[in-house]
Amino acid sequence: MSEPHPSLVERLSAAGYQYLETLPMNSDLVPVLVARYLTQLLPDEGRRDVVISHDKPDLTSVLNKTWGRLARESGLLSTSRRGASELLVGLDLAVDVPDEPEFERHRWVRVSAHEYCDIAGVGCENGVLGVGRNNPSFVMASLDGRVLLAAGYWQIGVGFAVITDPGRVLSFRDHAKRLTSFPFVEAAQRDWAERWVRTVSSEDESIQRRDSPRSDAG
Repeated sequence: MSEPHPSLVERLSAAGYQYLETLPMNSDLVPVLVARYLTQLLPDEGRRDVVISHDKPDLTSVLNKTWGRLARESGLLSTSRRGASELLVGLDLAVDVPDEPEFERHRWVRVSAHEYCDIAGVGCENGVLGVGRNNPSFVMASLDGRVLLAAGYWQIGVGFAVITDPGRVLSFRDHAKRLTSFPFVEAAQRDWAERWVRTVSSEDESIQRRDSPRSDAG
């Protein structure tokens, strides 16, 4: 299993997140590259947005507080036995590696969130959660993968998109199928996307069989 470069862990910590572990590419957990597609979904697919104007006073603080509120309200955070708030962050583990790899290696890493997380300031400025102050670009998930939260920078403002139960969203499945044929995507991630589609499709079939009326025996 890949581990992030120490400098990536340090940048996470500076933004308020303590690195705990890198998760394996389990088929029951939506792949990171699929989850990032959240910002392309439409509202009628279950996407919920919070967008803040670019010229909002004290934008960094507003974005950080908005993330904290959404993380709590959406179910993104889980409480550990130690009382810490934990979640998953999608990261490219190829970042900061001395010998630049041929492919990006997107994985979920489990982290604990400090009481105050500076995603829009330090997290964006150091590149781990964005590309410059108040320009966030990341995807996060609950530990069970049932809740996704992505950040983005749009013409109308900057903010967050949230969705629950990504496995039921057909656009996610379609995007995962497309990823399996992209030669510029790491083979391990293509396999992950293919296995995830099979898993959620199988779950759908099981639910349909369970819910379908049984015919009376002749």
